[in-house]
Amino acid sequence: MARLEHFALYAANSSALKDFYVEALGMTVALESGGDPPGYFLADDQGMALEIIGRPATETAVNQRWVCHVAFWVDDVAAKRVELESRGIAFETGTAVDNDTVKTAFFHDPEGNRCQIVWRSHRLGQ
Repeated sequence: MARLEHFALYAANSSALKDFYVEALGMTVALESGGDPPGYFLADDQGMALEIIGRPATETAVNQRWVCHVAFWVDDVAAKRVELESRGIAFETGTAVDNDTVKTAFFHDPEGNRCQIVWRSHRLGQ
C-alpha cells in the first residue's frame, strides 16, 4: 500500500514559514534546497514530510478553504490549540469536531495555508 510521503505548500516567505513549522509544531529541517526563493523539506519523527516551496512574487495564493489542508496528528488537540493561539494563530469557527473518536481544529498558518490539528482514537488505516 502506498503511504503519503509529503505535502507541498507555496509560501511567499518560505524561510519564515519553515521557522513556524519548526518552532510551533516541532518539525525538523530534512533538506534545504536553496534557490531564490528557497525551498525546504521538513520532517516529523514518523517519516512524514512537508515541502515548503518558495512562491515567486508574481504568483498569488489560492483560496484553499475547500480545496486542501495539511493535517498534523497531536496527542491533545485542546492543548495544542491553546499553544498555537498563544502564538497569535486564530482558529476557524464551525469546523471543529470533538467526540470520542476524533477531535479536530482548523487554522491558517502565517502564509494563509489551511491546516488541521487532529487526534483520532485509532490512526487512519489501523
